Amino acid sequence: MRYLKLTLIYSFKTMKMKVITTIASCLLVFTMNGQAKKSVLEIHTRPISDFQGIINAGLEIQTSENSSILFDGGGGTSAFDGSTLTTFLIGARLYFTPESSAIRRELLKKAPIQSLEGLYVTARHRSRFYSDGDYGANTNVMIGKKLMIDKLTIAGEIGVGRQSLYGDTAVLPTWAVTIGYRLIKK
Repeated sequence: MRYLKLTLIYSFKTMKMKVITTIASCLLVFTMNGQAKKSVLEIHTRPISDFQGIINAGLEIQTSENSSILFDGGGGTSAFDGSTLTTFLIGARLYFTPESSAIRRELLKKAPIQSLEGLYVTARHRSRFYSDGDYGANTNVMIGKKLMIDKLTIAGEIGVGRQSLYGDTAVLPTWAVTIGYRLIKK
């Protein structure tokens, strides 16, 4: 019986790594659908997490004309429940340009950078590693909007996702606010 239990634990851990690897590969394939001619790099933080004591920073890297890949990491002691954790995120975004902005789209083709702003959909996975050995994760699909003022970006998004913590899993609503600074890659 003990051998069966060890085998199941090993299989579960191996399966978790395969799932994470598959998600990362799918995100890269999804976002690399046509390379960006003029790429954008944006550094950002999530101020609500910062205020809760989990200091974080991330990158959004343009991968095609209307898509990007997200990376995020952070850590600290939560003011919410006192837990100490480290967190990592990988995700992808697909931006939509409404038909009413066809003129704007034509102007952007001639612009020095291709803008990643407006309405978007995000698919992302965040892992949380707690100092007491617990593991938590959330895998979300969200819809949001990003505004750009000079090089400052402000994004807000809402969605739904699978949340897990202490072995319990639930599908819950989720939301995020991001503040970033656009760096130009030429």
